[in-house]
Amino acid sequence: MAFCSIGCLLVLVAHYGLAEPVIDTAEPGGNITLKCGVDTSKINAYLYAVTWYRQEPDGRIQIVTYLSTGHLKDGRYSGTLDNKNGQYNLTIADLHRNDSAVYFCIARSALVFAPGSSTKLVVSDSLTVPSVALYSPGLFEGDSDWTEPVPVLCLVRDTSPGRHRVLWTIGAEAAAPGSAEEGEIEPDGSYSVRSYVTISADQWNSGAINCEAYNVKNVTEKVSASLRRQDCVPVLFYGLPVVLLLILVVVSVACVYRRLHKTKTDHKSSDAPCRHRTVQDYSTEYASLNL
Repeated sequence: MAFCSIGCLLVLVAHYGLAEPVIDTAEPGGNITLKCGVDTSKINAYLYAVTWYRQEPDGRIQIVTYLSTGHLKDGRYSGTLDNKNGQYNLTIADLHRNDSAVYFCIARSALVFAPGSSTKLVVSDSLTVPSVALYSPGLFEGDSDWTEPVPVLCLVRDTSPGRHRVLWTIGAEAAAPGSAEEGEIEPDGSYSVRSYVTISADQWNSGAINCEAYNVKNVTEKVSASLRRQDCVPVLFYGLPVVLLLILVVVSVACVYRRLHKTKTDHKSSDAPCRHRTVQDYSTEYASLNL
């Protein structure tokens, strides 16, 4: 079988370019059909085979499957080749979370390759409750006050595209995020949303920052996380002693083990048969002198 290699793929992408992927979601265990439309008018050829690729979260590109007019099923993957309408679809059955990726295809005729559209697939369980966490460089500055604007990141994990919106509050006031919410697929296949906000040094040193993610279809479903600089100080004071205590415990256990091992070795040595040793008497006898 002939398919477009990764080198061939890079050349095609450089020549034709790839459109921004559409976003599609699905539940684990379900099926989904991904469409890969090809503008056949540009190549004026009869396409008889399609190679499907996926781009991993780390940027790597892998071949998913190769489908042709005589081979339209490959395990969990099956497809259709519709030259009349320029549709070359891929159906994935029994979806897993790690099926989340960006999918695209390269269609092939006898003489040319043609790239098609792409889809960002997110496989997510709608019943999973997301988690929210706040991060800021200020966490690593100890008790020192900030004199510059402080960036704060809100990370919402185990969500899906368009499922949750993020609201910021600084103290008692609402705050607009400094950038639009950005979503991406994590290495484990889960989907995360990141939202950023920049606050003043005074707000960081005195106020509490709160990030709340709410379900756009069910506003009662909310998860949130709060952060204030004062709460970060105890971590610095109490976290280090805990680490030192753990190190002390490990060292103590090692010492006890060595002592027990040494005692056992000495005990084995004492059980060895004894041999008689002759002790020579080197005492000196003195004779009396009658003068």
